Amino acid sequence: MIFINPTIIRSLNKSKLRKKILFFLYKIYPQGVYLSELSRWVKSDPSNVLGCLKGMSTRYNGHYSLIELGLVKCIDENGMKIYTITEYGRNVVEYLKDYDKISKW
Repeated sequence: MIFINPTIIRSLNKSKLRKKILFFLYKIYPQGVYLSELSRWVKSDPSNVLGCLKGMSTRYNGHYSLIELGLVKCIDENGMKIYTITEYGRNVVEYLKDYDKISKW
């Protein structure tokens, strides 16, 4: 059993977009995706998606960003940034999926 930090659960519950991004990256694992492609798939503006990934000003606190929480990593490939879910991020998604099944009882 892996410990899931309650701060992570709180962060994901406070932002539907963070959760949507994480679940999409889980779905396409082990592939990564560029910011523009990710924003198309989650149907959100690239600046909002980037805020969820890295943090942005006061709207998206950097301490609760997906990268800072260790759920997503950014790989620089020939100057292009590719975002992919981490192993810990995969564990968090699996935990949330199990939690959703239990809460529907």
